[in-house]
Amino acid sequence: MRLRSRPPVDEVDAAFRKVEWLTAVGATISSAELLSTANTLDDKGLFGWPITRTRMLGLNRGLGKQLGKVLKYPQVVGVVQTRLLSGLGLLVPGSNRRRRGAALAGMTASGAALNLRSNYGMDGSDHLAFINFAVSLLEKLYPNDRRAREAALAFIAAQSCLSYFTSGSVKMTSPVWRSGEAITGVFRTTTYGDKFAHDIVKDRKLVAQAVAWGVMVAEALFPLVLVAPKPVARAILLSGMAFHLGNARFMGLNRFFWSFVATYPAVAYFSRSLGVAQRKHVTAGEPG
Repeated sequence: MRLRSRPPVDEVDAAFRKVEWLTAVGATISSAELLSTANTLDDKGLFGWPITRTRMLGLNRGLGKQLGKVLKYPQVVGVVQTRLLSGLGLLVPGSNRRRRGAALAGMTASGAALNLRSNYGMDGSDHLAFINFAVSLLEKLYPNDRRAREAALAFIAAQSCLSYFTSGSVKMTSPVWRSGEAITGVFRTTTYGDKFAHDIVKDRKLVAQAVAWGVMVAEALFPLVLVAPKPVARAILLSGMAFHLGNARFMGLNRFFWSFVATYPAVAYFSRSLGVAQRKHVTAGEPG
């Protein structure tokens, strides 16, 4: 009896599945959290549509005025619900490209709508999540064009490396970061602070300085993951995950973990060592 050979693995699709799934975890959690406090979207509140739309003249006339029918309360709650359902759709295992495309369209549209309604409270994780969803949606338009799909994956990888490099480089230009005072100051704040972490660094300048330089150097050197040997490349990705876990624990930046780590499958795909190893493994498993 001849065993049926397995179909060849689509490496690009496998990478996008991981990008989509990881990004969807964070976006789904944040959507559920927003729904639990949906009253904050009330038009009578400080972040209501009648107030937030005044920041842009175009939102008060023409198409902008029509968008108000969707972005005002309580209709905007439906946008958040759509985002939650779309996120759950991406988390369902085994979904085909068409279903994932529909869910990605929901995530991209709802993300754009919520950002248009109010950019207060938005941060790098929200922006990167939007990029992950939008580019993944774009990739679904080219099911038979591998070069176009790889270009889309490369964009996510490049965006990730650029984000880290820019963040680390900009910090190095700041004397507050170079002296370590930024670490002590951040941990002292109410929004991003942590008493335990602050007690460790407040009277230990060398410790604060070491942490600051560790962060700056690690971020600036992150793009080396694309050319580093396999052990070093893996260490860079693991250190990035540990960095975001630390931020989630001590600074409450939970969404950053999911948005940034979601780009790692794309980065690994184009890594000279990790990507080649992955392709060799796939080739070895294909029928001759």
